Amino acid sequence: MPRPRFDKLSPERREQMMEAAAREFAQHGYDGASLNHILQAAGVSKGAAYYYFDDKADLFVTVVGHYAEHLAEHTDYDLAHLDAKRFWPALEELYRQGIDHLDENPWMLGVAKSVWRLSKEARGQRKLADLFGASRQLLEGFVERGQKVGAIRRDLPTDLLVSLIVGLDAAWDQWFLENLERRPAREMKEITYKLLGAARRLLEPDKGARK
Repeated sequence: MPRPRFDKLSPERREQMMEAAAREFAQHGYDGASLNHILQAAGVSKGAAYYYFDDKADLFVTVVGHYAEHLAEHTDYDLAHLDAKRFWPALEELYRQGIDHLDENPWMLGVAKSVWRLSKEARGQRKLADLFGASRQLLEGFVERGQKVGAIRRDLPTDLLVSLIVGLDAAWDQWFLENLERRPAREMKEITYKLLGAARRLLEPDKGARK
């Protein structure tokens, strides 16, 4: 949690720090992110930074929570009430809501999902271990719900399916951020939907497989 001094900053100053950190974490992940780059982009000295956060892990947890909450306020996805017919259309709609909201702040989703890719070394820190566990549990819950209603295949172990999702997602996030300013927004959205379709074909039950 940030120190009380952080809450006393103006909303504009807090958002500036959150945005600088989110951009760095989304682009490079927790392990690859440079605290010095974040502070330089935010216009904060290294000494002053410790008035607001205990360390890099504290900053990361704060940023993830900040943008995850922001995304949740602008999307609607009730996993527990989805059946096989509504499962994938609801996920596609969730992506559309998220992408539409990310037009101005495209790094939001990247930093929220960077939790899944924390290294084993990073997860050894208590703050990050708790965050990783909660995030991984959400992803496992998505897979298990899909398997329960028949929308996700059951012939592969759940942990393997989760790893496949994380790997595909990591490749997409990296490509998305690298090409964000090179390609039109409309094209980026179209590619996103195509990738979601590819993920769906990977995860859906093989109807031709033997039972």
